[in-house]
Amino acid sequence: MVNKGNERFIEVAKDIELGYDVYRSLFQYMDDGEIGAYFENVRKPPRRYYIRVNTLKISTDELAKRFRDKGLVAYRDEVLEEALWFPTEGPNRVESSAKYIVADKYAAESVYLGSNLYGPGVLYMPSNINAGDEVNVISPNGEIVALGIVKVDSSTFRKGFRGIVVEVIKSVYRLPKLRDLDEWRFGLFYEQSLPAQWVGRLIDPGPGEFIVDMCSAPGGKATHVAQLSGNRATVLAVDRSWAKVRQVEYNATRLGVRLQTYIEDSRFLPNNHPELMGNVDKVLIDPPCSDAGVRPKLHYRLTMRDVVNYVNYQRQFIKAAHALLKPGGVLVYSTCTLPPMENEENVKWAIELGFNVEYVNIPAGQRAFDGLSRRFHPHIQDTPGFFMAKLTKVK
Repeated sequence: MVNKGNERFIEVAKDIELGYDVYRSLFQYMDDGEIGAYFENVRKPPRRYYIRVNTLKISTDELAKRFRDKGLVAYRDEVLEEALWFPTEGPNRVESSAKYIVADKYAAESVYLGSNLYGPGVLYMPSNINAGDEVNVISPNGEIVALGIVKVDSSTFRKGFRGIVVEVIKSVYRLPKLRDLDEWRFGLFYEQSLPAQWVGRLIDPGPGEFIVDMCSAPGGKATHVAQLSGNRATVLAVDRSWAKVRQVEYNATRLGVRLQTYIEDSRFLPNNHPELMGNVDKVLIDPPCSDAGVRPKLHYRLTMRDVVNYVNYQRQFIKAAHALLKPGGVLVYSTCTLPPMENEENVKWAIELGFNVEYVNIPAGQRAFDGLSRRFHPHIQDTPGFFMAKLTKVK
């Protein structure tokens, strides 16, 4: 146990700390070994890197063949028809260099997987760095994530340069650079984890249905729902800023799916759009969460205050969804995090609000702690940590 200010933390894996109250709340559902195994696996990426085939444009087998023709081997998922995966390469030994550049947490986690380092992700670049230098990219906690070649002098970087600062030549893990391919530009696939793809299947969109995705950016789930409906459902993708909605619209255009979009804080949809109240067939909520299941994480800290704040925020979306749905309408609620307070306990709260919880009957993952919803665990399924529940509004 580590004391930091007024907080007590448990280090459950290297540089991953949970507030003592968070740890004790998890201990009701998992033992010490399971919690440790979960977060040890969060520190590294899954061994399978998944994409979703856009079956509106190409079959899964045909896209796999196109990858093979380019020297990339993609494998079909054993169950999900539109899912392909690539093996993750690594861990690799990265040589030490005399010079280094510090990346921020999120950039470092991308570089850890083989991405280049761009200007906005640089935390610190020493003044003696010149274009052509060999450097290590390190994370804020001092972990070496890659070796690469600097593309700009430090003086150029300091003028607000936003392009590639370090071209990575070796990283701890490596994923195929799929966005360099014509197949990506032509909208033949979308990079999406396996659990997130199952959310679209759980929505099970039908022709003519009106479906609202309340926290849509960057649009992976909304575009999947539209794809599964053959563009015959009306899908409204909502998010709170122009930048987020622009992401959704860009992906919808690239993939060739039809969406309606609102720039709106969807918690207030019932107030701002009373015409929607009681008229929506299905709602998807994948709200902001503590993201404890996102992989990989090089360092992470979670307090009970964080969890409580997320729970209060998430419940506002659930309450709005209840107002939007028709009697008998379906809510699919998902997160990429572990704490039951953000998952099973939110489902229990939704029941008190006027929902029934349904059994999530999909051939992947495992039963959640409530016995009805579904979870994916990094140390068991080797996926991101994920939760999904299906509820129906009481008639």
